[in-house]
Amino acid sequence: MTRFTTVAVLLFALAQPLQAAPVTWAGNGHTYDIITGTTDLTWDQARAAAEAMGGHLVTITSEAENNFVANLVTTQGTPNLERYWLGGYQTDPNGLGVEPAGSWAWVTGEPWSYTNWATGEPNNGAGGTQHFLHFYPAPPDWDDMENRAGVMNSYVVEYRAPEPTTLALLGLGLAGLAASRRRKQ
Repeated sequence: MTRFTTVAVLLFALAQPLQAAPVTWAGNGHTYDIITGTTDLTWDQARAAAEAMGGHLVTITSEAENNFVANLVTTQGTPNLERYWLGGYQTDPNGLGVEPAGSWAWVTGEPWSYTNWATGEPNNGAGGTQHFLHFYPAPPDWDDMENRAGVMNSYVVEYRAPEPTTLALLGLGLAGLAASRRRKQ
């Protein structure tokens, strides 16, 4: 391999998001993936990337889950831990009387019943355009942030445990495939 090719391969590898192995939390059976990027991305881009991976931006619905996810980000993430997008957003940020703490929702539609805002947050700073959730100033606290590049470069993906009926259908399908192969022989 030429020196140029070796350097190109190393640069390409360094430009890829860093990623530790996904971890499953016994509290709900969901699996969490800490994605640490090297390029800034908007909340919308992080949401699309999480969905393309078969999951969604993390939804945190209890103190125990918040502590679990914060620990993962702290142990598997980058030193700048406030740069992680989470799956919360405001559905109607321009609604009368809802700023800054009203109309928050999770990307999955789960109830918005647990919060862990940092002191003084949410504050709808940056000219009243902060409508998306991230860790701040370090996990486990939250902050509202605007949806623009140049702010975040990392995010947390959550994968739900397969439904029991899905597993049963997969098992039946595999059994049927095995039976049809035996008949052909």
